[in-house]
Amino acid sequence: MTLKLCSTGIPGLRAGNKEMSEKVGGINKIRITLPVEGMTCASCVLRVENALKKVEGVEDAVVNLATESASISIEPSRVNMDLLKEAVSDAGYKIIDTTDEADALKAADNIHRREYNALLSRFVVAVILSVPIIMGSMPEVFVFVNTIPTGLRYLILMIMTIPVMAYSGSKFFRGFWTTLRHGTADMNTLVSVGTASAFAYSVVATLWPAYFKSTGQSADVYFDTSAVIITLILLGRLLEARAKSKSSEAVRKLMALQPSTARLLLDGREVELPISTIKVGDLLVVRPGERIPVDSKVISGFSSVNESMLTGESMPVERTVGSKVLGGTMCLDGVLTLQAEKVGRESFVARVAKLVEEAQTSKPPVQKLADRVASVFVPTVIGIALLAGVVWMLVGPSPHLAHALNAFVAVLIVACPCALGLATPTAIMVGTGRGAELGLLVKGSDALEEARKVTVVVFDKTGTITTGEMRVVDTILAASISADELIRIAAMAESYSEHPAGKAVVEESVHRGLTVRPAVIHDFKNFPGQGVEIVYHDAARGSKIRVGKYAFASGSSGESPDDFESDVSSKAREQAATVLYVARDSVILGAILVSDYVRDGARESIAAVKKLGAKVYLLSGDSESSAKRVAGIVGIDNFVANVHPDQKLNVIKDLQKSNRAVAFVGDGINDAPALAQADLGIAMASGTDIAMETADITLIKNDLRLVPMSISLSRETLRTIKQNLFWAFFYNIILIPLAAGVLFPLTGFQLNPMVASVSMALSSVTVVGNSLRLKKKKIDF
Repeated sequence: MTLKLCSTGIPGLRAGNKEMSEKVGGINKIRITLPVEGMTCASCVLRVENALKKVEGVEDAVVNLATESASISIEPSRVNMDLLKEAVSDAGYKIIDTTDEADALKAADNIHRREYNALLSRFVVAVILSVPIIMGSMPEVFVFVNTIPTGLRYLILMIMTIPVMAYSGSKFFRGFWTTLRHGTADMNTLVSVGTASAFAYSVVATLWPAYFKSTGQSADVYFDTSAVIITLILLGRLLEARAKSKSSEAVRKLMALQPSTARLLLDGREVELPISTIKVGDLLVVRPGERIPVDSKVISGFSSVNESMLTGESMPVERTVGSKVLGGTMCLDGVLTLQAEKVGRESFVARVAKLVEEAQTSKPPVQKLADRVASVFVPTVIGIALLAGVVWMLVGPSPHLAHALNAFVAVLIVACPCALGLATPTAIMVGTGRGAELGLLVKGSDALEEARKVTVVVFDKTGTITTGEMRVVDTILAASISADELIRIAAMAESYSEHPAGKAVVEESVHRGLTVRPAVIHDFKNFPGQGVEIVYHDAARGSKIRVGKYAFASGSSGESPDDFESDVSSKAREQAATVLYVARDSVILGAILVSDYVRDGARESIAAVKKLGAKVYLLSGDSESSAKRVAGIVGIDNFVANVHPDQKLNVIKDLQKSNRAVAFVGDGINDAPALAQADLGIAMASGTDIAMETADITLIKNDLRLVPMSISLSRETLRTIKQNLFWAFFYNIILIPLAAGVLFPLTGFQLNPMVASVSMALSSVTVVGNSLRLKKKKIDF
């Protein structure tokens, strides 16, 4: 999907996979999506948004960190692409120009791939060098290191640390320089200041040890501090980049639903051509077992079409002359001749993909607590360090410079961001690992942060509350025949059928241990939209068995239903079931009701969600009677039936308008827009790949009881993060004044940088230990 704007002030600009025209106050505006490279945190998002909003003609800008893209509402006649790129570049980031054939989605994928590969390379180098650096810094543990003279050992450690700083840590230092130019601070600042101060102090101690000895202090080095901090932070960034690289897979897989080729009817001949060449009005032929290429109208033929992958309907729908069919759905039986009506970006699949993209982009970026605090904490720490150095230079004891440097470095080292940087990722890593043990696949920290806020949980019906699979729920007899015999006869007829209702009858016969004798079955016939027929030979006579609609099975016109049919229809409506009438030689033997069934644990899950204080809703694309029946079984008071994908999205939006955090639980492609729009999207592992890619959490075990458990887990994880941050800052609050030397006038005590380093390590151990408690904690609901 492209949008050429050569005549509107943005030469060659392509809107990528999302574009939208609107008219506000008589001014034509469009919304475009552009890939942005170089963002690493919530502060980056804010800077890019502010930079874009300052460009004349930009009405609004929403930046998504997960997809690394900016959704911008612009007046094309006033905005120049160069201005957009320049504004973002001045902020320290880069807009990827999509003027060539690669669209915005592909460009974003390339960004993710390059970012991940670059981080992986830097991480590998950091790990390889950090191991010997740690060994060389701990001669009391690795005694063989003592054979190397101290001065030479320090020099070797310095040489090995330089590549870690210059190569592995380069991204942090560039980020620090960018934030410094704009007068702000983030985690890049913390990492850069901490590692650079430790490294600089160590270099001085390595090259000029005599200076420290002249002041009566030992020349200690902290190269391991610099290397390990960079390695640990890189690991966190690497895991984050890996998660972000999958953010666009949902849209890609949606588009992949449509077949790559279509069978075009030209002058009475069938010609297979790429789907991209299909135009509105073209005639297409689709055979049984094939996917329908584009949204079309049936010109001739009759078939059952499986639309479950798009609409969520568990039963195939009958399509005949004049019916509409959707691209990506499956033709089960019968040959259809179609006329293409909607192709490309106008197709149903493309529109669902667009809904997913819009919902993803409209999500507000999660502001990380550490980044918010860092904007105040880092300048404060640097100010304290500088102030301590100046005070010691002016009024401290001799030698002034040595004491000033000691205080300055001690403050910076004790304020090193190791504990602060580990506070959130360690808890998230342990929390997500604990979730995996329970059967929860959590994509990232955002999901856990959002789960704890949930006040409304919305469940999809088919495939979520219910299994989406058909089974026999009732049998109604019309003749002197047992229920087992009715099932056995019907199973014989359906044993060659591919229809889900027929398969349910066959499975029921197996469950009951009934014997079906296919050897005596002849002349199987399938009547699309009506039923199936066999000739069954038993005791030297043949019987014609029909299973399907009442008029088909009985051979009647069906215009005047008898009492039996009326009774069956009434019971079917009560149970929201599909009816299969069974007849032998046109005599109705009985009826079999099939329906999808409620998933085990569904009622328990709903009760647990309510106990956690959340309100529960049920959404369904099925009929009102079906939705009402299921809602009643599982204990849901609020339900909405006959909803399409865009309507599900609107329901979620309406619930969010009242400042409520909404979780949506679904499984199908039709659920993808709602999963993306919800504050927390939860997908069933038994559902489609699209749903799982779009969701924040996947229920690996397909157990709905994991829904309330995910909320409980998130609350425990967020509680742990807050505890970690408390301990991280507690050490700083206590030790920074000591490092600055506030006790020296009274006690003569000044914190040595080595002690500061040990204190910093203790704070990290405390944080990690507290996070590990999550592994053993019982997660209940």
